[in-house]
Amino acid sequence: MKVAHIAASMSPEWGGPTKIIAGLTKALVEKGINVSVFAPIADGEDINTCELKGVDIKLFPKSLLSRFWTSYSSPLAKALIKEASYFDLIHIHEIWHHPHYVAHRVAKRFDKPYLVTIHSALEPWCLNYKAFKKKIYGRLIQKRILKEASLLHAITENEVKNIRAFVINNTPIVMIPNGINLQEFQNLPPKEDVVKFYPQLKDKKIILFLGRIHPIKGLDLLAKAFAKISQEVEDIYLLVVGPDEGGYQAQIEKLLAKEGVLNKVIFTGMLTGYKKLAALSGADFCVIPSYSEVRGIVALEAMACGLPVIVTTGCNFPEVAEYNAGIVINPDVDELAKAMTTLLVGTRHGVSNMEKNGKRLVLEKYTWDKVADKMITAYEEILGSRKADMEAI
Repeated sequence: MKVAHIAASMSPEWGGPTKIIAGLTKALVEKGINVSVFAPIADGEDINTCELKGVDIKLFPKSLLSRFWTSYSSPLAKALIKEASYFDLIHIHEIWHHPHYVAHRVAKRFDKPYLVTIHSALEPWCLNYKAFKKKIYGRLIQKRILKEASLLHAITENEVKNIRAFVINNTPIVMIPNGINLQEFQNLPPKEDVVKFYPQLKDKKIILFLGRIHPIKGLDLLAKAFAKISQEVEDIYLLVVGPDEGGYQAQIEKLLAKEGVLNKVIFTGMLTGYKKLAALSGADFCVIPSYSEVRGIVALEAMACGLPVIVTTGCNFPEVAEYNAGIVINPDVDELAKAMTTLLVGTRHGVSNMEKNGKRLVLEKYTWDKVADKMITAYEEILGSRKADMEAI
């Protein structure tokens, strides 16, 4: 089976979708699927994520029009047209962006079945962000792309509902979760190694935020809640790990300064490899305060490292509470402050249980090996249905 995956970016700074595509395609190749990834890339963009054993990564320069239509790349479009006949199936990741529009056009032109992984892009918060443009594009183009897909891929039951509300037709939807590679987190650095990189963290309780610095991630909630608990709990630091997107970090720094706690916050920028593992290993717990998220990879990585997690209801991850692997809250400052205080001053026994339960949750449900099996079944059903339809003609 030959499958083309279409992405808006394969740079780590793009966030969750890049990690998901990398993990999924690597696992698919290990199970005998022939995979190529088509993605645009900007000058100077980090491409370390693109070094995936067995996966054919095809990168194309972005065009000037990408300023107006995200990830616009005419070379990508030409290459996909040239190679389309080679593939049995096209797998589109995300919506709204130029490569996804191109992939749809190519699939229709060459009569190739395609599926779309939404990657939370139809969550209410996402639809309300730059809502005017999305309403126009959605009505003219995006709804048709989704309606004509052979299959739509959702991560959670809630995302299935959001897709059905946006695409009112009978396009099949499959629910398959994200995953992680547990081997990456088996040999963690010693807990104290994070101090080698950030000496001010010595003998401190460390609260970790890991992800893009973007309005959707709820850092405004975290900043206010952190300021609130700093008045009650001494010797705590907030470690913010992730790339700044669109200058939003400056707004958060301004908010932290106003609250009088900027001196207790470290912004590390993007971390990879050993430094990222050191941050995960050295933290006491991880906070994912997003307004909208679909079982983000960060929560899985944190739990795999034995960290309790605090997630909002916007993260759509109820298993965190069901497995007692952390605390689920509404996206509210007071609730977040209370949850962080609970983990900071709670009993060691209670926190230890959360650490064990998080690892168990990931192992039972969220490894790429299990996710890839489910995706291959979805691919086979699409191709089997297509074959039956052609034979019936």
